[in-house]
Amino acid sequence: MPPEPLLEVGVLGPLVVRLDGIPLAVDRPLERALLVRLTLAGGMSVPDGRLAADLWGDVDLARPTERLRVLASRLRAALDSPELLTRVNGGYALAARVTDLTEAQAAAERMHAAARSGDHLTVRTAARTALANWRGPSLADLRTVPYAVIEGEQLDAWRLTLQVELLDAELALGHAAEAARELEALAGENPLHERLWCLLALALYRTGRQADALARMAKLRSRLADELGVDPAPDTAAMELRLLRQDPTLLLQTTPAPTVVAELPAALTSFVGREKELVSLVHRLGEPGLITLTGGPGSGKSRLAFEAARAVPGRAVRLVELAPLQRESAVLEAIVGDDASGNDPIGAAAAALGAAVLVLDNAEHVVEQTAEIVAALLGRAPALTVLVTSQRPLQVAAEEIRPMRPLDALDAARLFTERCAADALGADPEQVAAICTAVDRYPLGIELAAGLTRTLTVPQLAKRLSDRMRLLVAGSRDAQLRHTSLVAALDWSHQLLGDVERAVLRRVAVFAGGFTLEAAEQVAVDPRDVAPALTELADRSLLTVEAVNGRRFRLLETVRDYALAKLDEAGETEGARTAQLNWAVGFVETLGRSADDFATAESITEVFAEWPNLLDILDRAPGTDHAGGLRLALALHTPWLIRGWYAEAARHFGALADAPGATTAERVTALSNQGFVLTMRGRFDQAAASLTEAEALARTQDDDTLTLTALYYRSIVEIERGHLLDAFTPLLAGQALARTSPQHERRLSACTDALGTLYVYTGQPAKAVECYETCIVADREYGDEHGLSRGLSNLAGALVSLDRFEDALKAATESDHYARRLDDRQILPLNEVIRGAVAVARGDLDAAEKYLRAAVEYAVADDSGTTHAHLDLADVLIRQGEVNEAATLLDAVFAETAEHGTSWLAARAVAAALALAQGERDRATTLVTETTTAYTRTGFAWPRYLARLNAVRDALTA
Repeated sequence: MPPEPLLEVGVLGPLVVRLDGIPLAVDRPLERALLVRLTLAGGMSVPDGRLAADLWGDVDLARPTERLRVLASRLRAALDSPELLTRVNGGYALAARVTDLTEAQAAAERMHAAARSGDHLTVRTAARTALANWRGPSLADLRTVPYAVIEGEQLDAWRLTLQVELLDAELALGHAAEAARELEALAGENPLHERLWCLLALALYRTGRQADALARMAKLRSRLADELGVDPAPDTAAMELRLLRQDPTLLLQTTPAPTVVAELPAALTSFVGREKELVSLVHRLGEPGLITLTGGPGSGKSRLAFEAARAVPGRAVRLVELAPLQRESAVLEAIVGDDASGNDPIGAAAAALGAAVLVLDNAEHVVEQTAEIVAALLGRAPALTVLVTSQRPLQVAAEEIRPMRPLDALDAARLFTERCAADALGADPEQVAAICTAVDRYPLGIELAAGLTRTLTVPQLAKRLSDRMRLLVAGSRDAQLRHTSLVAALDWSHQLLGDVERAVLRRVAVFAGGFTLEAAEQVAVDPRDVAPALTELADRSLLTVEAVNGRRFRLLETVRDYALAKLDEAGETEGARTAQLNWAVGFVETLGRSADDFATAESITEVFAEWPNLLDILDRAPGTDHAGGLRLALALHTPWLIRGWYAEAARHFGALADAPGATTAERVTALSNQGFVLTMRGRFDQAAASLTEAEALARTQDDDTLTLTALYYRSIVEIERGHLLDAFTPLLAGQALARTSPQHERRLSACTDALGTLYVYTGQPAKAVECYETCIVADREYGDEHGLSRGLSNLAGALVSLDRFEDALKAATESDHYARRLDDRQILPLNEVIRGAVAVARGDLDAAEKYLRAAVEYAVADDSGTTHAHLDLADVLIRQGEVNEAATLLDAVFAETAEHGTSWLAARAVAAALALAQGERDRATTLVTETTTAYTRTGFAWPRYLARLNAVRDALTA
């Protein structure tokens, strides 16, 4: 049996969910709240009553068990592993682990054990390990849910306890000055925490500030009396007395610290983020060996290295700055020192360093010389620890490489907040997040952006993100010279590249969403240069390599902006953009041909893996003097339809249909495609105009394919805008034309499928089933997953009209299989609607409501407006007596539905039922009369809505 999926949940901050190590999005608040509540139960079942109270509070809920059932169903769908969430003994249980909380608890146990034995070093390390699991306030994004408020406050109180234990250990280790700064901040946030204030007073006393220490104790005593009406605890009173008496035991008896051969730069700002990396690196530096921090310019390598070196207990530290060095011999002189000219400089240096920590900062431009010297030193000094920062590794045996990743979103925002101007505090979190993302969440870019808030507001800065390279040109005077601006940092990296690497870097910058080796070769001046150049650029941390279906490369946005500027300077922008456009058209067209017009889910996935690049190319195409952009849009038509991206397709066809240089055939196809996608968006008049133009152009060409395309899409627009009887003419003509040639078999299948839909709408479901079954046979033969996804769903709908419920459910289930592979978010909710219709027919309204609400959730998640799910849900709610919500849903349907269209005709029957349920018999009678006339005039006879209208008529006459 395959292993059970591992679901990991993080609660010490905003919710994090991973399934088998892969991040999983659980978007809706109540689903997240249920997930966390059950995870915190440790696999035990939580009864419905307890869950309802925890999620909604002490309110009188209507049908709480049913609400929980719907919520649990949505959570199962979000987890994509339904077996993890089970129904047990009138409640729910979830197989999941709270990973960050478990790790923090394990570290806290080690901390408490060390505290009992007086091992302050271990207390500090364990406390830091525990605290590194927090990514912000616990359950930060769930604090509106009743139970999460209590749980979050308890976890944050525990976090404060861990911070106090850490600072107590810092004091015991002689770090009073550093601890005082943190204690001052924490005391301000916790004005009645007595132990915290006692530690603050002790830290101040040990730094020679007795008066300040006593003032803090007096302030605490006053607050306790004013706010709580109590005296200080005995331990607090005793501390105040010892301070007054200048008790000698308050001072720490320390041993001399080890000699530091070269002072590390003073930390002039707080260290924000990378707490886990810092704890791990400090622990690693306690052992001999070579550790290299690699990362791009501004990623924070040096700062992390310095912070870790400061925190290593009982070790001498020597820092060597390599950035200023130009000569090869200067590297040896800098590392070895005065013994560089001796007979055995390496041996002398190894003896002098012994078991020290040697920090070599910025080795990227002298990496070969550094590697040789470090290897020799480690061979002669087995107890030596070498910490290197470099844009590329040394490639030395036993080198431990630690890449510098971007800060996580919360730490990036914290850093921006700490460095921004005072009046920028409290800025819109989304704008702050956008600013941090624009500079790749790397510390240098964030600090430079935060510095700009002295002259720009955060909204002004957020609006100018596209001009980031021009904005981020000045930094702090105390920063290293080459890092005083982002441009200077990138200049430094660029100067270290060879001409070939520079050329490849600027050419691949045209890709907005990463690229493959093959794509890079298409835009390069010489394709043979690309593979070795990409290897070198990756080694220098100027691009990242992702293992996604092979290898994919990506430039950080700041590096990409810089490289695009270099592309302009070289006068190569137009040539590179043209090459990229040719690559895109060839990529999509070739993929479509090889996959038989995107018949497989794999081909669709491959197309949309390049979507950021394709979108960038399409958006640049209007206004150019060639038709490449239109050809790309035409190639993308089928993938857009499969994903249901009608708005996107309509936008691009509208902008590119008149592209200069397009052939008549391309214009006809574009206008026809535009007519179809506008139809699917309910813009029938515009769709009809596009198709009329397409048909006129098609008549000037001796091309049956163009004529078929125009006829097919004309039938679709007539069906959707409610001209059902008119739709038979182009559809039957298209069928007849398609039968004349084997090359039109696929279009024949499409016409037959559309005819099936027309038969459903005109009340002939048996004929519809025949059409759909014919298409499904052809789709199976071609292996067309898109056709099967939609054809099986259509068949299921027709079978419901014939009361063949089991066959309908079977067809919908098979359709789901293909729709999930294609991520077809139009068919998945349609299949839920079919299940809802079956449940209504069987009298199970609760089940019908569940299915239809699930279908509505798809539309909400995709922001796709109202659908038939809204209409059918309204009908179910009417049957259940919940007329207010039903009226709201119907209002939304009519607001977004074109008058006299097919959806409008269906909604009229439900509107008549609502009027009757509200006791408005006259209005119901009028609606029945008018709707009957409209049905007769258009030929509309969709069985489920016609039956609903007839039921209202019968109720009125009864």
